[in-house]
Amino acid sequence: MNPTMHNAYRQYPQAQGRSPAAARRPGPVPVGSHTQPHPSIVSQQQAQRNVHVEHQLAQRRSKKPNDRNMPEGLEEVTIGDGVQQYKELRDVERQLDYAMMRKRLEIGDSIHRINKRQRTMRLWISNTVENQPWQERGLDSDAFDFGTGVDGTYRVKIEGRLIDDDSEDPTNNDDEEEEQGEDIPMPEAPEKAPKGKTRKRLSQFFKAINVEYDRSRTMSAEPSQIEWKKQPGSAEFDSIEFERKGDENMNVTIGLSRADSPERFRLSKSLSDVLDTDEDDKTGAVLGIWDYVKAMGLQEDEEKRAVRCDDRLRAIFGTDTVYFPQIPERLIPHLLPLHPIKLPYTIRVDAAYQSSPQPTIYDIRVTVDDPLQAKMLAMTQNPEYPATLRQISQLDDHLAMTIQALAQSKAKHSFYKSMQSDPVNFVKRWMSSQKRDLEVILGEATRGGGEDGSAPEFQRGGSEGVWGTQVVKEAVRYKLAKDMTAKR
Repeated sequence: MNPTMHNAYRQYPQAQGRSPAAARRPGPVPVGSHTQPHPSIVSQQQAQRNVHVEHQLAQRRSKKPNDRNMPEGLEEVTIGDGVQQYKELRDVERQLDYAMMRKRLEIGDSIHRINKRQRTMRLWISNTVENQPWQERGLDSDAFDFGTGVDGTYRVKIEGRLIDDDSEDPTNNDDEEEEQGEDIPMPEAPEKAPKGKTRKRLSQFFKAINVEYDRSRTMSAEPSQIEWKKQPGSAEFDSIEFERKGDENMNVTIGLSRADSPERFRLSKSLSDVLDTDEDDKTGAVLGIWDYVKAMGLQEDEEKRAVRCDDRLRAIFGTDTVYFPQIPERLIPHLLPLHPIKLPYTIRVDAAYQSSPQPTIYDIRVTVDDPLQAKMLAMTQNPEYPATLRQISQLDDHLAMTIQALAQSKAKHSFYKSMQSDPVNFVKRWMSSQKRDLEVILGEATRGGGEDGSAPEFQRGGSEGVWGTQVVKEAVRYKLAKDMTAKR
């Protein structure tokens, strides 16, 4: 059976002179034909070199002196109280190191927590009018239509800004008048924040703003509600305006939907009774349940993941036993959206109000990040801190070298002082010690105690004595074999 050959197939002739199965003979290797090592092999070799370098560095560190404590008895041969002062400084250093390490751990723990605080945002709501009937300058007596032909309009402006709670009292009328007279920047010309600080704007605290008209007074041609929703990537602003047609006073309700991070929820009645709060985020609700379980002792003794539900928890979870991994999911039905903040306002288009307009002012509480958190983060990430640690490490190494030199000087002092008090016996003891050390080094030490073997245990014979032990027998056999080998 002959296979069908495709048209795109091209047959190339094989090389002449040898068969493909012939063995390749040694010959010159073309330049550049060396096979490159596999990347995994290269990485393994690099890892081995790194391990070797780390081992060498560890050996160097192990040889460095690290004892910074004064040698014992040094104060007896030192003039003055310098040794005692050094010990007191060491005690203060230990206490300071402990306090600094504890504070750094507390700061690091606080950074990872969600720390929030409440601040006051002041809102100014005002409106201006154009082409109202009372603003008409006069009519043309020759015209048939006595109207102006232009509809009256009004423009409502909502603007807000955080105020300093420490320096301004929201209930102080003088402060309110001072705030009203200030020029609040528009989005096109934002106010410059102080150097190193970023000023929060109105749109950063709310995800939606809607204006609901009084339905009994709303014109049919105009919508009864105006809504703004925050879009991702949109520019932040401090004020928002809208314009509509109208020549009568009208009541509206401005709703502000908060944009909290992490998102906060309104708790159900049963969950609010347990946590003793009306609103919280999801993480806070789960931690609150855990604190309640620990306080009431509802955790199972054998199965630590299980919780025995009392009447309050049974009203939340609807069961007698619940497991901790199930709590976040089971709390979702009890986490409700927050109600928007409702601000009533009357749009005034009459001449009496517009002659001297005064904005309506509201103070509301908003959630902001704790300013101390940014400062603590900057403290832990200070680029000067590693350099300071290296400098301290160098000083510690220098101090350890000094202490080592003092210890050597103290040993020399003790050596010469002992030699001065009784030179003859000191030299005998020193030579005996050196002789014993030399025998141990050369492997010629035959006894485990003193050189003369005059101890009582060496004088007692028999199988129960020292000379009847297996160690002595082995040592005798080794000695005899060594002598026989030397004679040969």
